[in-house]
Amino acid sequence: MKIKKVLIANRGEIALRIIRTLREMNIKSIALYTAMETDDLHVKKADQAVLLGNGTLNETWLNIPLIIKIACDFGADAIHPGYGFLSENDAFAKACEQEGIIFIGPSSEVIEMMGSKITASMHASNADIPLLPRLEGSTAELLQNGPRLGFPLLVKAAAGGGGKGMIRIESAEMLQQAVFSAAEQAKRYFADDKVYLEKYVQNPRHIEVQILADSHGNVVHLFERECTLQRNHQKVVEEAPSPSLNPDNRKNLLNSAVTLAKRVGYRSAGTIEFILDEDGNFFFLEMNTRIQVEHPVTEAITGIDIVKEQILVAMGHPLSFSQEQIHQNGHAIEVRLYAEDPANHFRPSAGIVRSLVVPESKNVRVDSAIENSGKVHPSFDAMISKIITHRKNRQQAIEEMDNALAEILVHGITTNINLLSNIIKDEIYRENRVSTHSIADNITRWSIKSDNEEKRHVVAGLFFWLERFCQTPGQNAWRMASAEKVTVNGHELTMFIYPYGAKGVTLIKEGNIFRIENISISNHKLHFTWNNMPSSVVFSYAGRNAMFLDEGIHYHVILPDPLLLPKAAFNGKNHFFPELRASLFGRVLRVNVSEKQQVKAGEPLLILESMKMENQILAPNDQIVSRINVKDGDQVSDGQVLISFEPVND
Repeated sequence: MKIKKVLIANRGEIALRIIRTLREMNIKSIALYTAMETDDLHVKKADQAVLLGNGTLNETWLNIPLIIKIACDFGADAIHPGYGFLSENDAFAKACEQEGIIFIGPSSEVIEMMGSKITASMHASNADIPLLPRLEGSTAELLQNGPRLGFPLLVKAAAGGGGKGMIRIESAEMLQQAVFSAAEQAKRYFADDKVYLEKYVQNPRHIEVQILADSHGNVVHLFERECTLQRNHQKVVEEAPSPSLNPDNRKNLLNSAVTLAKRVGYRSAGTIEFILDEDGNFFFLEMNTRIQVEHPVTEAITGIDIVKEQILVAMGHPLSFSQEQIHQNGHAIEVRLYAEDPANHFRPSAGIVRSLVVPESKNVRVDSAIENSGKVHPSFDAMISKIITHRKNRQQAIEEMDNALAEILVHGITTNINLLSNIIKDEIYRENRVSTHSIADNITRWSIKSDNEEKRHVVAGLFFWLERFCQTPGQNAWRMASAEKVTVNGHELTMFIYPYGAKGVTLIKEGNIFRIENISISNHKLHFTWNNMPSSVVFSYAGRNAMFLDEGIHYHVILPDPLLLPKAAFNGKNHFFPELRASLFGRVLRVNVSEKQQVKAGEPLLILESMKMENQILAPNDQIVSRINVKDGDQVSDGQVLISFEPVND
């Protein structure tokens, strides 16, 4: 059967990912959106876009009758659910089947079967796949017999996922409250209050196997992924292949996944997840009957477009390859860029992204819901982008990721970029000494990027130069010597800013002198020489507001309104400046001083006109005018020496 048009029952980066493959397959796409998502990228990229309305999630993205009606009204042959939302909802898959719409995924029966962790575990057990010690039954049975498993325990929702309905139990005193709380969560999130108890693994690793299956009896694995680094049971860093497996348990793990998929009659892409204990033993965890967020790392090492295979399988085609034809190439790592504040209990950070700057490299893939700028909506998942690196080995992939993260800049909202960067740099990660608790255990030092006071001064001066002397040359462009107030990462700084040479600036802050010159801009990079050291920063610039990224350190810089710039002179230590140079072309309106005159810091030296704006040039410090090189009416050029000075003898 031929699919000509697919409705995508999802949004954000996964919708864009599906649209990309549909376009390559010459299949039309229909995007869905709510009123708040009108300007979102997936809406613009799809061939058609249909409004869901402006209600709650249950009235829009989780409204099965509405989505089915839109698919029928707009002639969709198939629906791709992506991940999240209705992707593992058997009622949604059944509704598609009843309307004659192809559901790009497994059958509704298999989704229902594997959607229950209890039923899925039963099938895994029958396939001789190891399970952790567990206890199922009524609430009374759990409370009575739970302590026999030994503490700590986990209580889990049978229909759960994403950490919902999951609570760790340390002692018998916690058991009753935990069971009731987990059941309450499970009912709220999954409309099913069934829970069970499972033995808790102290320092587990999370390993999963990507499988593909068709309706002709073919099932293959695409190797495994490691997803151990998580926060709040949500994955943050994934990689393929897993660095934690030896050849024997890798072989057994992969075979177990294929065996289980065959046993339940699986079709389409799916993922079978396992827990790995400290001794290298693996245990079945659950099956996800959909495409995973982290599928790009598998695509990187296999060269297989998993979404394309999903669509071909849904059309009734056999898989495009056999197990023997699938080869592993190199190592891939993915990190999830979230709009959240790790240092503040991962508090979400919805809002407007003024600018998103991502690296451009053949070894880096970026799947993002935002291109250049956009919105992070408070009603949806906080993920902005996925960054994937692929190299010949793990060490190279790590270094590539380290470099990539050093060039990612998100201007406008708080993100977890520092957390990601610190993880990738840490020997704990590089030596693979991690568990699912590692982020929680190291959150204090991983979430905070150490600040460098000198760097703060430099980037503030750079922004002042950019805003005053480069981008808006007619607006206070000649205010060359004054005490300026700027805010960097919430801290107000007062510094003396003074043009230096033809294309530079001098900063003085608390007796420290910073000379920045050879300033140039290309794309989103600002290049300069700082105290004779070549350097560059990634930046995003919007009015008086800028974000700088320098060697993994982010600086948010805010300037005061140009019309409110302070006139007071710098009151710091007296530093001698031999000359005052022009930084732009202009005309001298009036010279206010004479040769051999002693001037005070901040005293007006002359008035220049540039771009029809009059600008006062102030004395850089207490010193003596030795020579005046211009007169009223003179035209001056960029870099020309206006006045020379000599020091005041104490």
